[in-house]
Amino acid sequence: MKWHAILKSTLAALLLLACLTGCETNLQKYRKEGVRLYNDKQYGQSLATIHKALDQDQFDAVANTYAGLNYYQTENYVQAAYHFNVALNADPSMEEAKAGLTATLIRQGKPDEALDALERAAKLSEKVQDPRWLKSNMKVPYTKQTEEHLYLGKSDDRVRIARAYEKLGDYDNAFVYYSKALEINPKNANILMSVADLAERAGNKPRTLEYLRKTYLIDPALPGLNQAMTRNGLAISDVIGGK
Repeated sequence: MKWHAILKSTLAALLLLACLTGCETNLQKYRKEGVRLYNDKQYGQSLATIHKALDQDQFDAVANTYAGLNYYQTENYVQAAYHFNVALNADPSMEEAKAGLTATLIRQGKPDEALDALERAAKLSEKVQDPRWLKSNMKVPYTKQTEEHLYLGKSDDRVRIARAYEKLGDYDNAFVYYSKALEINPKNANILMSVADLAERAGNKPRTLEYLRKTYLIDPALPGLNQAMTRNGLAISDVIGGK
């Protein structure tokens, strides 16, 4: 009956392999359910479920991010900041954690700390090179997801800093960081439109018109653009004609 034992052992090994490659872990199960509950605005249930995920891995970046988001929604800003920081220590490319920490610190009346955190994140990504070319090497598993997120998030980091300054009424520094974002992503219509909006609020008509023109040339269908152009007396013919 040796064949029976061998068959049984082989089946057990195959089942284990299938589970390792396809079975959902408790961490994944609780995390997914917690995210779903958060998106359904069931913050109390979501937080309880996310804590079950954290019992499996207390440093999991996604679980900590959603713990922070739930605490933020219930105005427990101390715990929210703690979990966002844990998430960013685990994965500095977590966009939701960056945004959450910024909003939390501003709500706590700590705008300087928010700006410091954002600037540290921006500096961390400055030297990161685009790793996506490594995906073409099929012989080596791609393990540069964090670096990829950091690289692709460079302009977002600077936009986030610009918007933080904008909320504080510091339009000069806001424009500096929008400009840094455009150095990385010069054809991003949303960033160009943000500069136009900022210039309009600051009463800088020439800069407003300049960036409305640039926005139109990139994405003439961008929501809010036509209204802004009309409000500032800029006709489409002026843009096309280069006036």
